Amino acid sequence: MAEENNAPNENAEAVEPTEVEQLQKQLDELQDRYLRVQAELANIQKRNLKERQDAAKYRSQNLATELLPVIDNIERALEIEVEDEKAVNFKKGVEMVYNLMIEALKNEKIEAINPINEVFDPNFHMSIQVQDAEEGQEPDTVINVVQKGYKLEDRILRPAMVIVAQ
Repeated sequence: MAEENNAPNENAEAVEPTEVEQLQKQLDELQDRYLRVQAELANIQKRNLKERQDAAKYRSQNLATELLPVIDNIERALEIEVEDEKAVNFKKGVEMVYNLMIEALKNEKIEAINPINEVFDPNFHMSIQVQDAEEGQEPDTVINVVQKGYKLEDRILRPAMVIVAQ
């Protein structure tokens, strides 16, 4: 009977982890948590860096979006034919202001989208009308630009409003 009493005690010792095993398990769990926190911190730093880079890259987006209607109106004003000397001089002044604004946009990497004779691309163009293709025109080709589109780097600020051949 003494041997029978020893057998359950041996099994009990084998089932219960020793203090060293418990400490090793805790250490493993803490190391795993440490590595996860370290990885999460690295991800936060990368995301923060990307957000700062994007903010710098697209910093002029809001201002450009506000100025686009102004540029449209200046372009319409420059299309008016004038004959009077004062009007001609005034138009030259407006043209100089327009050129300065376009140059400032270029310096901020803002470009006009002018898709005449290009294949219609809904990522860059907004079709407002479809016309039958004339001789020599390919279907799904932009045949007229009603309003210029603009992009900043790789981001569309405003799609070009176009008429597409069908």
